[in-house]
Amino acid sequence: MIREITSTTNPTIKNLRSLITSKKARQESGQFIVEGWRGIKTLLDHESPLYQLEQLVISKDWKNGALPDSIDTIAVPSHVFEKISDVRNAQGILGVVSKKKDAPEFPTIGKFLLLDNLRDPGNLGTLIRSAIGSGFDGILLYGDCVEPENPKVIRSTMGTFAFSNIWNISKEALFQWLEKGFELCVTTGLGGENLYEAEFSDKTILVIGSEAHGVSDELFKRAAKKITIPLQPECESLNAAIAGSICMFQITNKARA
Repeated sequence: MIREITSTTNPTIKNLRSLITSKKARQESGQFIVEGWRGIKTLLDHESPLYQLEQLVISKDWKNGALPDSIDTIAVPSHVFEKISDVRNAQGILGVVSKKKDAPEFPTIGKFLLLDNLRDPGNLGTLIRSAIGSGFDGILLYGDCVEPENPKVIRSTMGTFAFSNIWNISKEALFQWLEKGFELCVTTGLGGENLYEAEFSDKTILVIGSEAHGVSDELFKRAAKKITIPLQPECESLNAAIAGSICMFQITNKARA
């Protein structure tokens, strides 16, 4: 059964808006918003091991797909939906999502992406998408990174967030990983080993830094491997998300060779 809400002052509407605008609200509730049909359809079509779709909110003029009766659904007038929405041209559907479980137990092997103080939502969303596409086992957020449940991050993942292992990691925890045999592999603009000639361990942590500051000195000094993506002289550097994506796919291809 679909419930209807017509007022922007309704407590449910206010709560939905807070989940979009407030990091504190997302952290305290353990919930976040997925807006747009692609992300919703991913959760409807695939059993995510990490996330649960709790509620749907649709504009009354929504006609783009059948929705399951098993999920609590609220219909609102278009002007109310626009008050909730975080995008200029809203598609008329969003979902409230909760996380099923916390970070996985300590891995004994695998390929992981570590993001060092990455603040740009679009870059994080793109890197999540590429990590899933390339078969990386998880993403570690180190330092002051953008929140992965940020609405702009979620939209940028194009639905792949549903399959992404992402967790924050402290300096102490990271050093424990290194003591267990994981190797830090950092990217550098000059002087590193050619990405396409390098060999990688089955315990690799690829580090991508922010575009403003790159990889921090602390992690750079701890790196077991430094790699450089060869570029034409006309191109001085690459966007963080592009560089990270290229490296992840190359590391995966090396492992399969």
